[in-house]
Amino acid sequence: MIDTSKSSSVEQQKAELFIADVVEKWLDCKLERRAKVVLGEGVHIEPDLYSEDERIICEIFAHIGDLKVGQKHKISQDILKMLLLEKSTGFQYRKIIVVADDNVEKYLHGKSFIAESIRQFGIEVKKINLSDEVRTSVSNAQARQIMINSN
Repeated sequence: MIDTSKSSSVEQQKAELFIADVVEKWLDCKLERRAKVVLGEGVHIEPDLYSEDERIICEIFAHIGDLKVGQKHKISQDILKMLLLEKSTGFQYRKIIVVADDNVEKYLHGKSFIAESIRQFGIEVKKINLSDEVRTSVSNAQARQIMINSN
């Protein structure tokens, strides 16, 4: 379902759908989207892409440009989600964070605790190229969100 709150981005959600399709082709398998994965009594996660059979958990980050603190926190939460899944189930998963921007990819391979966590825990970072049209649409939506959320 598409979020219609003031800070939502239909454009970003459409980009995530596009990225999800590309990831499925890249991995050559069907992945469940926004699966409700129960980890314990009253505790569940909803990864962007998931396959129990293939043991894959994937989070999509369609942000364009430099990251703000809140966006870094989102990535940290995605990492925790992946690690909690492994700990709770006792199985090792192929853990993937998919991004759509060179700056984000560079940050995730850089010299931060998030990048080091990605390396230490064996999380793959995959960059998907968006079309110019989708990239511009996401960038425009992000600019609109800044103006709306600054009020």
